Amino acid sequence: MTQSDQLELLRQKCVELSQARVAAAIGYSPSAVNQALRGTYKGDLSNMLGKVSEVFGNETVSCPILGEIPLAKCAYHRRREFAATNPLRVQLWRACRQCEREGKR
Repeated sequence: MTQSDQLELLRQKCVELSQARVAAAIGYSPSAVNQALRGTYKGDLSNMLGKVSEVFGNETVSCPILGEIPLAKCAYHRRREFAATNPLRVQLWRACRQCEREGKR
């Protein structure tokens, strides 16, 4: 998904829900979302738009452990702390550390 597609998705979701709800869902302030929409956001816009894709997008990724999964599920597993609670969780933790998306937190 291109940055312009992500920005359009952000606009659409703000119209559907509200800037405040969208901001809460992606973990940013409503003023940051407003600045992004106006083109005056001083932070790293790609981080914000990446969260928009994770939360509201329908992109899928290929996971070596789980197969084709939604980007949101990929992000969830990438962000989890290590815990040896079951073999699958250990496999996911190891695979996520080597994944090309690891730097895209």
